[in-house]
Parts: sequence; structure tokens; C-alpha cells
Amino acid sequence: MAKISLWQKIINFFTGKKQPAYTDVQVKDGIWYAKDSDGNYLLGIDKSVYDLMGKITFADFPNQLSTIEADDDLLDIEGDKSVETLKSPISGKIIDRNKDIGQDIERLNTPDPQVNWIMKIAPAK
Repeated sequence: MAKISLWQKIINFFTGKKQPAYTDVQVKDGIWYAKDSDGNYLLGIDKSVYDLMGKITFADFPNQLSTIEADDDLLDIEGDKSVETLKSPISGKIIDRNKDIGQDIERLNTPDPQVNWIMKIAPAK
């Protein structure tokens, strides 16, 4: 995920647009995960996946479990160039899934993390 420029922060301040307070943004095996201000993690698809797969044309959650372990299946995706199953980089309780990506696959092809996120997870203690 790209950092927000000072200029964009100034524009956001004057337009009232708030940016999420993500800290500790990391990437593992094509999934970015960022700690939110509430201590939970938001997960999404890293740019490297788009580079390898091209445009994503299909996505589905392989299971509906309420908890997930690191390296469990997170999301099945199909792209212009290949089919992949993305794995979870962390363990924890699943708080929310981005169900909108099933109805509108273009959400995953949008670079905005507020739109293309996959899952929100409360980290395992």
C-alpha cells in the first residue's frame, strides 16, 4: 500500500475526508495486512498479485469459518493469467468479510484499500 503524501493529507484535511489509521502494514504471499486503530487487522490483495495474475475476474471465500489460522485458505481468485488460492498471513477471529466483492468483482481491481479489502480479523492472543 502506498503512503499518503503530505499534499494528499492537506487536501483530505480541508475536504473532511478521513484516512484510516493503519499501522504496521506488512505483506506476506500477496496479502497485505494492516493494523487498524482498534487493534484488528484488515487484509487485502497486494499489488504483486495483480502483476502476476492481471485483472481479477472471479473471487470466492473457500470457507465460512469464524476463525482462521495462518496459512489457511483465505480467498480463491481467478485472473486473466491464472487461478490462485491466497493464504492468510495471520491467525485470529474473523470479524467481517467483504461480501461486496462477490457482487462486484471490480472492487478487487480497485487500488483503494477501503474498497478492495478481503477480511477483517481480530488477532489471536
